[in-house]
Amino acid sequence: MSVDSGRDEAGVGTSDDDDEALSWGESSDKSYVEGPVVERTGWVPDQGLEDDDGDDDELPEGVMSSTMLVVHGVFGAIFLLFAVAWLKSISNVAPSFASPLADWMWRIGTWFAVASPVIWFLATVYLVPVAKPSRRFVWFVVGVVVLIPWPFLIGASA
Repeated sequence: MSVDSGRDEAGVGTSDDDDEALSWGESSDKSYVEGPVVERTGWVPDQGLEDDDGDDDELPEGVMSSTMLVVHGVFGAIFLLFAVAWLKSISNVAPSFASPLADWMWRIGTWFAVASPVIWFLATVYLVPVAKPSRRFVWFVVGVVVLIPWPFLIGASA
C-alpha cells in the first residue's frame, strides 16, 4: 500500500513547489492581476507611531506601560476582593431598628460599603490621566488604605 504524498521518487518534496507556494507570483505569470490603487484618506492608525529621532523608549500619548497594566490588574483584584469581603461581612449582620428610616439607611449604607471599592477603582481609572502613572498609583494605594473591610478582618461579622 503506497500513498501518494506529492513527493518525488526519492521521498523528498521538490524545493520549486515549496517556493512557489510561498510566493505572490510574478508579473509575467498569466494569473497575476494588479490590484487597484487606493489612496488613503482620513485618519491612519500608524501615523503617530513613527519616531524619527530613534528614541523607542517613550510610549505614545494615552498608552500605558506593561508595568502599569499589571498594577491595574493587581489593584483591580484587590478592590474586587474588598467588595466581596464587605459583602460577606455585612451579610451576617441583622440589625433591628425601631424606625423604618433607620433600617432603610442601614441597607443603603451596606450597599455603598459593598460598591465603594469598585467605584473607587473605576473613578481612579477614569479621572486620573494615563500620563500620570505615579498619581494613579498613589490614588490606588489611598483607596486600599481607606476601604479596608475592617469588620471582615477582625471577625466582627461572625
